[in-house]
Amino acid sequence: MFGTIIQDAYKENEKDDLAYAINDICNPNDNNGWASAGIYCFWNYQTREILYIGLARDLSERFKQHNGLITIDPKGCKVENINEYFKENEKMGYSIFVQSSHHQPVTSRNIFDLFCKDPELVNVRDYDDEPVKQDYIMTEGILIEAYKKMFNTIPPWNKIAGSKKGQLASTIGNYEIVRIFSSQDPSPLLSRYSIREISSNPTYERYELFLHTARQQMLTTGITFIDAINFSRSFDMLETYEELFNVEYFNKILDI
Repeated sequence: MFGTIIQDAYKENEKDDLAYAINDICNPNDNNGWASAGIYCFWNYQTREILYIGLARDLSERFKQHNGLITIDPKGCKVENINEYFKENEKMGYSIFVQSSHHQPVTSRNIFDLFCKDPELVNVRDYDDEPVKQDYIMTEGILIEAYKKMFNTIPPWNKIAGSKKGQLASTIGNYEIVRIFSSQDPSPLLSRYSIREISSNPTYERYELFLHTARQQMLTTGITFIDAINFSRSFDMLETYEELFNVEYFNKILDI
């Protein structure tokens, strides 16, 4: 289930570093961190304008494709848009909306190692009807449509709207998630650490995974953040909330 928005901002010569960090915290081959599948967003670092909202079965692989680290047909990615962007801008904003590792789908990188399927006999596309895939397809549609409800158009790098089912389920209230993609204002859904900070520090990852459980509860049940935190505390033997309080996590402002 979705719950946490994690941001970062990178220079053109930092593409590899960020790709590594995304793969580290959203790896399809282990249960650490979050699932590899999720929603991502590119945004203008200076203006905070949302440029593109997309979905990926494997966030790190898709990031590499968009940034020219893996070569594919330019029509199937945003490499040309990103190259043009960096001609006039020093840093690009990037956010991921992640879900629990329990919702990890089959990918080309885990079909054998994690799911023990023979890739010679089974194709990833055979799993296109997985509920988890349908969930993130719908979520993308909801968020693109929420942007459209706010601005009467889709983001400038998006060529088409999302799924019809997502469009029908979208409300103007869903725009709050889109807004958080490029805002550092404190929000219960926003990680106070960047993608690369989480990758470099297991303690930060533990904090955000604890809070992810609460964020999931907020989004799926509509309860308050405080009630969701108390729900998460009932399963936490490490007293993570007390630790967050002691390190003044909730007073921290994300700096990217």
